[in-house]
Amino acid sequence: MNPRDRRVLSDLRSMEELAERGVVAFRTEGNPPEIFHLMFEAPGLAKQGPSALTVRSMHRCDVYLHRDYPRRPPVFAWQTPIFHPNILGPESNGGVCIGSWSASESLADLTVRIIALASYRAFNADDPLNREAAEWIIENDVAAPADVNALARLPLGPGVAVTIAGGVSR
Repeated sequence: MNPRDRRVLSDLRSMEELAERGVVAFRTEGNPPEIFHLMFEAPGLAKQGPSALTVRSMHRCDVYLHRDYPRRPPVFAWQTPIFHPNILGPESNGGVCIGSWSASESLADLTVRIIALASYRAFNADDPLNREAAEWIIENDVAAPADVNALARLPLGPGVAVTIAGGVSR
């Protein structure tokens, strides 16, 4: 067995442990698995029309372990609606900016980071994939970790910054 296949099987075991703890559900394709279809619950945001947001709790994304994995990071494809500066929804090919990554980071550890990203416990508005979401975060002075329910009450659009009690927005 080559080193890549050993790593993928190790990642599969760590993902199974994560699933046993109820953090994520998944199914795979390939032997050894090269595609992980992830599903998890975490409060996140999605657009509800052109000027409003809603809380979305169920998220799905696919993780592709290409031939150069783990020398290069896996590729994510988001499958459910989301409004986030570092994640594109499926209508925009579902790209995910995972930030810094090293080959020593397991797929399970990266999955936990992705869940934190989707739920606004982490984000980087300075290096966005979704410029509209980044501008909205900056305009509303949102800091991580943020209360998604409070964020959902903020309007979308230019010049609509609102103060929310609790420091979500100033």
